[in-house]
Amino acid sequence: MLKIKQLKTVDKKICHTLAIGFLFALVHIDAIAQKHKITFLTEHLPPFQIKKGDQVAGYTTEIVKKLLSHTDIEARFKIYPWSRAFNLAKSEQDTCIYKIARTTARESLFHWVGVIKTTNTHFIGLKENSNIEIKSIEDAKKYQIAAIRDDFTHNFLIDAGFVEHQNLYVVNNTHSLLKLLIKNDFIDLVAADGETVKYRAKSIGIPQEKFKKYYQLNGKPLDFYLACSLKTDIKVIEQLSLALENIKENGQFYKINNMVY
Repeated sequence: MLKIKQLKTVDKKICHTLAIGFLFALVHIDAIAQKHKITFLTEHLPPFQIKKGDQVAGYTTEIVKKLLSHTDIEARFKIYPWSRAFNLAKSEQDTCIYKIARTTARESLFHWVGVIKTTNTHFIGLKENSNIEIKSIEDAKKYQIAAIRDDFTHNFLIDAGFVEHQNLYVVNNTHSLLKLLIKNDFIDLVAADGETVKYRAKSIGIPQEKFKKYYQLNGKPLDFYLACSLKTDIKVIEQLSLALENIKENGQFYKINNMVY
């Protein structure tokens, strides 16, 4: 009789242990289920964002990946032409985009995480084109300018009074920009940052000395951000912002910016 009671006691302890284990398992499964899955969109814009097979690399991509390592966010990266990436990031749930200029027109369209790159944008043309002389935005209107669709430069030039199909030609990527500049006599200048033009020229075997910066569009260095759609959980934005602050404070951010691609 005593043995039966002891067995029942043991059985109860086992059941109790199993029940606790089961509850912990449910909590763990629920935690996994609650893990945020975020899509990060960008464009192929070397050396900042580079498509390598089915992977995405580049300065700003490595910064985003590094800050993600300080969060519990599950991320996937996708590259599209800028216009498509921009429009998807505006409308899709749990979607972020980089690197993106923070303008007045865009301010209410996104949650702004933080600055991940600062650069300058210029009118860039062939050095051999001795007829170009620009001292103001107004001077530039007499030339044919190419810019990337829905990019900061595209919006900036439209706001400045440039007119598509008159003195503004819009393309989908930087590869097309340089191609137009080199192979088409009707394009005088492209609106782009010097680093992008330098990298693209090197990748297609054209000496960077062939190009010249004729005029800087932005009066001061332009900040580019990581931003997320308004349909992204605010807790995700807070995690990303804190992680970005952390990698800036510990120096990892600046170490990545000094990498060579």
